[in-house]
Amino acid sequence: MLLLLVFVGAPLAALLAAGVASSLLGAAVRIPVAAPPADLALAPVRFTTRDGVEIAAWSAEAEAPKATVIIAPGFGSSRGDAAGGLYALMRDLLGRDYSVLALDLRNHGESGDGPRLLAGGIDEAADIVAALDWIKRRHPSRRIAVYGIDLGAAAALVAVAGDPRIEAVVSADLFARAEPFLSGVLVRRAAWPALAADLGLWGLRHLRGERREPTDMAVLAAHLPPMPWLIVQSAADPLVPLAEGQALAKAAPWAAFWVAPAPALDHPLLAGGGLHGRAHEFHREDWIEIVASFLDSTFATMFG
Repeated sequence: MLLLLVFVGAPLAALLAAGVASSLLGAAVRIPVAAPPADLALAPVRFTTRDGVEIAAWSAEAEAPKATVIIAPGFGSSRGDAAGGLYALMRDLLGRDYSVLALDLRNHGESGDGPRLLAGGIDEAADIVAALDWIKRRHPSRRIAVYGIDLGAAAALVAVAGDPRIEAVVSADLFARAEPFLSGVLVRRAAWPALAADLGLWGLRHLRGERREPTDMAVLAAHLPPMPWLIVQSAADPLVPLAEGQALAKAAPWAAFWVAPAPALDHPLLAGGGLHGRAHEFHREDWIEIVASFLDSTFATMFG
């Protein structure tokens, strides 16, 4: 009887937990897309990935663009994430003569559904490639970088591995492994016990058709050819600890690595949300200097 309970009860519990986890994670990624501020001339665009997913995006052209920066938001976020400071980030990039294309990843915002919710950057890389295709159809000689946050950064690195049109990547608070990150999302956003979160994710992968092992970003990084890559890691990020960024930097010692310092506990921005993916907001002047200088080192001409 005990063995029966173990062999039947445990999978049943995992299946039930997987159903709840799927609902919670699905709700987390479908947050509404806020309308952009009037001072940002963002044009709505749509394009379709090679595997048939429609992607919603906003495009804005700088007056004399050095390159276009594809902005790929993180898990549970969208291109209209005002809480994540993406509008201010777009302003600063445009102000430094970089056009922007900000997209919603599949299963997020106003983009279509992909076949899996937990692809960890593998499926989402097709969204980045579709954005590349869209830009190159309109500007064949345009140079391209990607600014990605956690899942968006993972998608960018997977895309980089097979598409040389991406000339530079800025990854903000990118996880070294997807599974602990998603478990942390359930623990922090849904107040789940860690064991229940792990059980739910296991059930999603093995009992609900999500079975595909997530890419280990540190392993992928170790196999990438050296290229312009800036790793931005928030020192006190609760979802992606500093050790995750350090693991990426160790795997790719040729990459630039900036650790955004932890803010004071009474910092006013902390009232509007956590630290994750918000280095631009907490350290705007340093961010502009470091990120813009990194991009300029790749894209600025001697006359630009």
